[in-house]
Amino acid sequence: MWLGFVGYVKTSPLIALHYAADAREPVMFFLNRDSTILKEEIHPGQTREFRTPRNPKPDYYMDVSLPFSSRDGVEFKPPFSRVDVYIGADAKIVRTVVHTDFWARFSAD
Repeated sequence: MWLGFVGYVKTSPLIALHYAADAREPVMFFLNRDSTILKEEIHPGQTREFRTPRNPKPDYYMDVSLPFSSRDGVEFKPPFSRVDVYIGADAKIVRTVVHTDFWARFSAD
């Protein structure tokens, strides 16, 4: 039973934030999951991963923003399997990669 639950969770769609290793200080980010907002910080060289619902509502959306540093942000909507958001050393979003294939959930871009 536990193995099935872990497998279910570990194969859910994934959002990954990657912060440049050569950055000098942590950066604060907001992760807005369909109006549920999470405020956290990411440190240089760190990758943070967040799982998303398997079967979201038709109007489901997600937003990642850096309001205290660069005011950059990116919004995305399903379908996606994995989204990689890359934050540069200057605390700006430099690249966003959206994958739709199932196996992308298990490896970085």
